[in-house]
Amino acid sequence: MINAYVQPIVARYLRSLRQGLDRAGIPAQLLLMQSNGGLMTDAAAAERPMNIIESGPAGGVIGAQALARAKDLPRIITFDMGGTTAKAAMVEDGEISRAAEYSVGAGIMIGSRLLTGAGYTLKVPAIDLAEVGAGGGSLVWIDAGGSLQIGPESAGANPGPVCYDKGGAVPTVTDANVLLGYINPMHLVGGALKLNAGKARQVFADTVAKPLDMTIERAAYGTHQIAASNMIRAIKAVSSERGRDPREFALFAFGGNGPLFACGMAAALEMRRIVVPPSAGLFSSFGLLYADVEHRYSRTFRRLLRQARLGEIQAAWDELSRQAADQLAAEGYQGARARLRRSAALHYKGQSYELTVPVPDGPIDAAMVAHLEEAFGQEHQKTYGHRAGADEPVELVSIQVIGQGLRDGPGVPERLNPSRPEPAPPPPRPAYFGPDHGWVETPVLRRSDLSTPRFGPLIIEEYDSTCVIPPGARASLDVASNIVIELGA
Repeated sequence: MINAYVQPIVARYLRSLRQGLDRAGIPAQLLLMQSNGGLMTDAAAAERPMNIIESGPAGGVIGAQALARAKDLPRIITFDMGGTTAKAAMVEDGEISRAAEYSVGAGIMIGSRLLTGAGYTLKVPAIDLAEVGAGGGSLVWIDAGGSLQIGPESAGANPGPVCYDKGGAVPTVTDANVLLGYINPMHLVGGALKLNAGKARQVFADTVAKPLDMTIERAAYGTHQIAASNMIRAIKAVSSERGRDPREFALFAFGGNGPLFACGMAAALEMRRIVVPPSAGLFSSFGLLYADVEHRYSRTFRRLLRQARLGEIQAAWDELSRQAADQLAAEGYQGARARLRRSAALHYKGQSYELTVPVPDGPIDAAMVAHLEEAFGQEHQKTYGHRAGADEPVELVSIQVIGQGLRDGPGVPERLNPSRPEPAPPPPRPAYFGPDHGWVETPVLRRSDLSTPRFGPLIIEEYDSTCVIPPGARASLDVASNIVIELGA
């Protein structure tokens, strides 16, 4: 139903885009990001647009995976916060966690267990993202019980936050961050958008601070903390709810607002390292450069592994592999540029949910059955904290093949160099870091200034994002110009 609903619009748009490229003399192949993190051709996307519904968030996760592999970061949790939503995903040992289904159209994307029974469920693979309605434009309001609430409604880009001075009358998270001194009213989008901090202060005082009998800075800081706590739900959904300890991961923060909130969220979760890539506000586009074309094929194939006819399973997997290879060949990916990967969804007999594990190359024989049972048991232990005994039968639920068309060209560059030059930093300004620290005169730096490690408090202002480093944290640049922040240093 979802595919049929969006297909005419997407097909018409892609056809128009292709025609425009042809008229401009650009013969390059047109590829689109899928929700699962792979690329697909415009022809395939026009036929199956349901696969690109969550393509934007997927790009950032793929970019983070590429950098994590290149920089030998074995475990990261990605945190992508923009104007309306915040999204989290997990990359473990270089591999992205994926969900077999997710929901759309409910105001929150549920690839995790944050919410169930809302929206429309899509039975297509996607990066396992947890998304909450918290962004820079999220509205700040007081409910009937007198409690401060954030979102999920957003001011959007028009009229936008009160400080945009375009008619917005309800304060937002961005207004709170301006009042806290985190965002420079004269620097947003490199100074192209001047902010009216005075108007934001007056509206915040009238609608939030006075009704709660608080000072403006305490109300603004409370807004910042509540927004962070809402987003921590997303991080827990892809880590602790999956049996992973977030303290063992680095937080990889990007998006226009991700670096602003990352340190506070990491501290609350007892995470010690934060990585902020160059051009953090535009980072989702980076993943498009390093993704491969992917086609996924699956078949329900319920069999108890120890009682199954292994030749039957082998034949079914071979058939899926042929379909994947034929599709890749039709798109020009053959030989060394084509790669097939197998996986299997398994559960213990009687369970209503399954876990997916990779299947190595090789024949489906008794040794492979033993390998699959052990791999499933280990994944069950990681996810749920326990596994059954050796006598518990494991059931195969479905088999999958991923056909990958590998890109040409080099891998991740040693250094990302944004073309926009760094302007001279503004003078220090007061920033509020909670009741323990109060207002602190905070240096405002460029990213390159961290080539010599510095201790917070610091604010790193860039064209597309602002990074806030709290008192006591240590910030430096690595060889790839990533900001690396160590908490508790």
